[in-house]
Amino acid sequence: FDDSARPNTITPPLKEPFAYGKQPIRGVNLGGWLVLEPFITPSLFDQFPPSDHIVDEWTLCAKLGPEEAKRQLEHHYQTFVTEDDFQKMAKMGLNHVRIPIGHWAVEVFEGEPFVPKVAWKYLLKGIQWARKYGLRVMVELHTAPGSQNGWNHSGRYGQIGWLNGTNGEENGKRTLKIVEQMITFFNKPEWDHVTPIFGVLNEPAIFMLDKARVKDWYRESYDAIRNITGPDSGPILTYHEGFLGLTPWAGFFNTGYYRRVILETHTYLIFDKNLVSLPRNDQAIFACGSWQNDLKKSAEMNGPTMVGEFSAATNDCGKYLNGVGLGTRYEGTYRENTGEIRPPVCSNCTCKGVEDWKTWTDDYKHFLKAFIERQMDAFEASYGWLFWTYKTENHINPHWDYLLGWEQGWM
Repeated sequence: FDDSARPNTITPPLKEPFAYGKQPIRGVNLGGWLVLEPFITPSLFDQFPPSDHIVDEWTLCAKLGPEEAKRQLEHHYQTFVTEDDFQKMAKMGLNHVRIPIGHWAVEVFEGEPFVPKVAWKYLLKGIQWARKYGLRVMVELHTAPGSQNGWNHSGRYGQIGWLNGTNGEENGKRTLKIVEQMITFFNKPEWDHVTPIFGVLNEPAIFMLDKARVKDWYRESYDAIRNITGPDSGPILTYHEGFLGLTPWAGFFNTGYYRRVILETHTYLIFDKNLVSLPRNDQAIFACGSWQNDLKKSAEMNGPTMVGEFSAATNDCGKYLNGVGLGTRYEGTYRENTGEIRPPVCSNCTCKGVEDWKTWTDDYKHFLKAFIERQMDAFEASYGWLFWTYKTENHINPHWDYLLGWEQGWM
């Protein structure tokens, strides 16, 4: 294993320590590669009529059956991300890449239709490509058995079955076992330079769960991981704030018990009606005030903090962004969990043409560049940032497509 590569002259080679907290993480997510999301690769879901309700990886695999699901997913793994993409990431001036992985890459449980273990092979391919070009990898468990949030990117849309419901505790134990297996694998000299960060679990919807129980699980997982690695070795760990915000975590991670832990937050305008309706210039500078201040305060209250996801989107018009057939908040067609449809953001709000990047004006591209640069600058008040996501299929959702923005000049 050759760890001498570096992606650019200001980033140390892999074999040398990265100065976390002094040099910012600047990276992208490989969303939609090893964990499917309909808005990133809609063609996999468009092969079926809406009446079939194929809305997530669970229903897709169940519909296709094990053999065809394995064939289609392996083809997707082989073609959606290749070595060439890692070479481009290095050219972009980035220094990290976050690779989400589903629990089924490690183990599939009874009743789950997921394709078992194939994605693991491609995770390792990706890590080796990252090594070749000097990029550090944040391996991140993106799904939990039972679903940790009920959204399609957890593998199964609908109910939360992690630490919740009949099998909630069992699914919590299963998730812990998977985390232990992953840490045991990567806690070896051949991997520690290239995989220095581990995301313990993506976006558990703590605001809808028993908060105390989830915090206990965070403690249990930390103890289990450090029992394997030792307190001062193994990867830095990230824990998501669970949509509680950053302030409620004061006094949890910064007590001296947790070592080498980062509190992770994901910052998006699009799920807040008030922010979506702001004038463009106000949206562009919002990051410089509110988000930057939040991150600075979090550094004082919580210790190391980072932005694990953000985008260039200022509305939710992207195809399937909220889910297959769920509509948009912007136009007032999004159906809430309660079945309620709320009014549009404004009386004349329309998504028509919003995602047709080939018709965007120079003025709009300038706005996007300013919005993105200000976010990046604000987020470097923390440990850094990772854009969601690196690419979307045929650039279908351009506000979420770093590669397209880089090629076209607004990124």
